[in-house]
Amino acid sequence: MDGIAWIRETYDAYCVTFAKGLSAEELVRRMGGDPGRIMPSLSAEDALELAGDKGPVARLGTSNGWAFALEPASAEGTDRRLLRRVSEGTEAVMLLDSGMPPYWFVHARGGEIAADFEPGVEAEQIGGSDPSFLVPAMQSAGMLLPDGTADPEDWEPEQRILTVAERVFALDLPRTALEAGTLPAVLLS
Repeated sequence: MDGIAWIRETYDAYCVTFAKGLSAEELVRRMGGDPGRIMPSLSAEDALELAGDKGPVARLGTSNGWAFALEPASAEGTDRRLLRRVSEGTEAVMLLDSGMPPYWFVHARGGEIAADFEPGVEAEQIGGSDPSFLVPAMQSAGMLLPDGTADPEDWEPEQRILTVAERVFALDLPRTALEAGTLPAVLLS
């Protein structure tokens, strides 16, 4: 397993949506795309070119029990209604790094937003219906101090979001395929 902490080394910006126990085709359907229009094989360079010409593109796959849709040049996955729909009967995680603020983490479970935050929040500022379950992992990763306040000396909060998501949900992305290989892809517009 490659985990997800490496993604910032490869992508200047991204939005990635994960859905537990779904196929990539079902994730596309829940995101409002047409599974029948999935292209079988697209490289990272081709995905960026297609996104520039045609609109939002997601590269797709499954890893460690989670389907993923990686958008290298868009952020369709940030739509809260979409995340609720993706998480119906399961759970979903969305991570956004736009290359500059905002950076965002959202966890949806059973059709509702369970937790969402951006770096620098205090434990009591984490949004959602069940944010407290993330606090121990955020403290362990150095995002929060033991008293639940944000660490004012944290110079890598975007990386820490990935660490928390990787530890709590065992998320994984196939690094070789995403960097140098091809994966199925779909236009999201």
